Amino acid sequence: MQADLERFLGLVRRELGAEDARVVEAEQEPPDEPAELRCAMADGRWLTVRFAASPPDKELKQRRMEMLVGSFEAVIDGDTESRPSSRPPVARLLHEELEALCERAAAANAMVIDANSPVEWAAARPQEVIPLDTRSSRPPSEGDTERRDDRSIAATSRRALHVVRSLPELAALRKGKHMRYVERAGDVPLVAHSFAGIYLLVVVFVVPFDELRAERAIVDALPRIERLVLALPPLDPAPYAGVAALRRPRRR
Repeated sequence: MQADLERFLGLVRRELGAEDARVVEAEQEPPDEPAELRCAMADGRWLTVRFAASPPDKELKQRRMEMLVGSFEAVIDGDTESRPSSRPPVARLLHEELEALCERAAAANAMVIDANSPVEWAAARPQEVIPLDTRSSRPPSEGDTERRDDRSIAATSRRALHVVRSLPELAALRKGKHMRYVERAGDVPLVAHSFAGIYLLVVVFVVPFDELRAERAIVDALPRIERLVLALPPLDPAPYAGVAALRRPRRR
């Protein structure tokens, strides 16, 4: 539990750009200070985050902190309800969720990327799209037709990532706004949804798609995907099933 808490506090510091993050007892809760944010936890304690100066986007950081706390508590609750050896790794659960989303939306691929950095966190079909550890990548398919399909989907997925990362709407995410982008025509049909402030779910198609069906599948899957992404280890884990959880540069 202590190791999980330390990883969580490291994630909070990194995601919020804070100088310090700690969990304190309710009776130790400090008075309001401009350079601090606080969030109550389910066990009665408080998460307290301190910045070098009062952040200009205080409300956005407060919402982000509350999301992180909720995801951390959900994962801890799940761990206490089952044996650790029987619980699949978060990265594998995320990969399976993205695969299921592809099936429900009739999509070729579904990817999670960081909107503020080059990090690409996960994909339903990560081969040739996201850097993979050789131990965690799926073995090459045996059939020539399937290999050609994989290469075609990989190329389409890379083009989709280029399209999304070039969108001017990405700048709005840094101001706390939500982004939804749909491209039904053109070379790469896709749907992109932002979540948790800094992440994008990108669903890619190779043929014209049913937007209503895709939207319904995305809205259903997004809460689970968000929880799993926020629960990914913050410190250089070995990639699994397409997860490239790279450490971001420290903010100064």
